[in-house]
Amino acid sequence: MPINISNLSSFEKFFLSDFWPDYLFINNYPVLVIFWNIFLLFVPYSIVKFLVYYWKLNNFIRWREKIAAGAFFILWLLFIPNSAYIITDMRHITGFCPGNDYLAICSENAWMIMFFFVYAIIGWVAFVCLMNQMKNLIKIIFNKFIAEIFIIAVMPVITLGLLLGLINRWNSWEMFAHPIKIINDSVLYFTQFLYFRDFVIFLFGLYALYFLGNWLFNRSNSK
Repeated sequence: MPINISNLSSFEKFFLSDFWPDYLFINNYPVLVIFWNIFLLFVPYSIVKFLVYYWKLNNFIRWREKIAAGAFFILWLLFIPNSAYIITDMRHITGFCPGNDYLAICSENAWMIMFFFVYAIIGWVAFVCLMNQMKNLIKIIFNKFIAEIFIIAVMPVITLGLLLGLINRWNSWEMFAHPIKIINDSVLYFTQFLYFRDFVIFLFGLYALYFLGNWLFNRSNSK
């Protein structure tokens, strides 16, 4: 299935250039982007690890420490949607049998189903673990109740960030370069029905994935 270049981010267009050989793609999906997305998982993880260290150092007593912690939290918000974004890469199994309709199964490329499923599972597990990492920090700073409310309150922001990447093709760091354009695109999800429908479905989907994953992981740890 030919790829629509206009729907790709600038980062993905780079990897789709003729510079890269064909074996670095899986169903027109750049393999190096997979490694890049997994690498990006370490950004929110490292931010929270630093915030834990910073909290133990000074308990965010002074205003400058509070502001610094708030800045790192905003940075965390910019990168955490990437973990949920990985889940959506399951979409790349569409059209994995050349010359056939999208319902066809072909033996030469059937392995892609398992490949993208496992890749999506990595995103799901990372999403739950990274959310719980921040939740535990908030529980230390405030209390358990606020930590639980945090999960519910932050999910719409993560959903919006996910959709801005998935549909509008924005990268996290582009918020610093094109804030007005990103804000304008964000407004669409609350003013146009089709965008709002996607927002609501993805929001409840992420709630389901988080709480299901959290229950499964906690259950396995309690044994």
